[in-house]
Amino acid sequence: MASNDNLHQGHRQRLKERFVKNGFDSFQPHEILELLLFYTRPRIDTNVIAHELINKFGSISKVFDAEIEDIAEVNGVGENSAVLIKMIPQLSKVYGCNLIENDQLDTSRKVCRYFYNLFLGVKTEQLKIACLDDNLHVVASGMVLEGGLSSMPINVRKIVEFTYRSKCEMVILAHNHPNGVAVASDDDVKATMKIYPVLKSVGIRLLDHIIVNPQTASSMYDAGYFSTF
Repeated sequence: MASNDNLHQGHRQRLKERFVKNGFDSFQPHEILELLLFYTRPRIDTNVIAHELINKFGSISKVFDAEIEDIAEVNGVGENSAVLIKMIPQLSKVYGCNLIENDQLDTSRKVCRYFYNLFLGVKTEQLKIACLDDNLHVVASGMVLEGGLSSMPINVRKIVEFTYRSKCEMVILAHNHPNGVAVASDDDVKATMKIYPVLKSVGIRLLDHIIVNPQTASSMYDAGYFSTF
């Protein structure tokens, strides 16, 4: 028994050392989960659990996207491990957004990257807003609509209220297509055409509307839509 424990501890130590030296570059997907689970399952062979997670959900990204209850049902996982797994994409989102928030959103590339990170793991259709100061730094961001762009008067009111609370006069909107392409639909264009003049009439400048899907993000400004408003 002592020999098996020593082998087990030796394997864990080697895996940790690989990560410290090279990050996840040389890791297989199951090894990433195996290492992560070391910290919630210290006395269990997490290699077996990691393989079961990959087998059940199909890929490491689908493991992270799964519901906590479904992750916890995998043999050997439990609630604590499931919560830790679900924290990873949320931590990635916070990290990615914070990096850009400290910089100026002065290019569409930065704006697209910011909102792409903000929508990581979001499975429902949402409209989000980022309020910018005069130096194009993000002062505040949040969701103003969930479920589509059909209620324009309510959307505009919420956008105006959110912007006024942030004491900003410039905003960028972003809308996701969880199961579609990162291209503005006819509804997206019509909604933006309605929002833009209303915001302008109360002194709020809409700089762009970003369309996001799970793979990428695109700018409606760069696509030329704003030249028609």
